[in-house]
Amino acid sequence: MKHTILCWILFVLGSMNAAAQTFVVPAELWLAPRSGQAVRDNPQLGKAFAAYFQLAQPRVRLHHHKRDESSAQAEELRGWLIALGIEAGRIELVEDSPTDQLTLDITDNR
Repeated sequence: MKHTILCWILFVLGSMNAAAQTFVVPAELWLAPRSGQAVRDNPQLGKAFAAYFQLAQPRVRLHHHKRDESSAQAEELRGWLIALGIEAGRIELVEDSPTDQLTLDITDNR
């Protein structure tokens, strides 16, 4: 019985660590010329950076639509994330968004 309870507690704690924090990339980011400063100063992306750098083994999943424009935006944003200190190998582009809205999921890969 104690073993079952301990396993359940460890499972719940592990699930809490694995829960993704999701951040929506605002459409207005694409309306003006971008720079590292503009990307870093964006409120949603700033929160995503803070969440990323607080984790021991962070991962980023960048969700985008299959359309060319959304795919190009995701690639550009990936480049900015790398330029601002996120390791390229920790970023995954995922072509599964039902809309043109880009979202970032930040998780701890423990």
